[in-house]
Amino acid sequence: MPGGKPGDHPLTDLLVHGIRAFPPDMEEMIRRLHNANRKAFDEPEALQLLCQWENGENLDEGRKWLRRRLGIQDT
Repeated sequence: MPGGKPGDHPLTDLLVHGIRAFPPDMEEMIRRLHNANRKAFDEPEALQLLCQWENGENLDEGRKWLRRRLGIQDT
């Protein structure tokens, strides 16, 4: 089981360790969503998405996912 060390979880890497692996706009939305709902990333799908974004994959889809969760209209 992960022990909260750097590299164990992308959300912990960002929020606890300050590791910046996401594009700045996504990082801001991830922080906003987490602050609004601490359980927003608890579901397995969310962890899979975070791992993809951390690796630079599916970023446009990720932005849409985050905007939907935050109630932001896509432009």
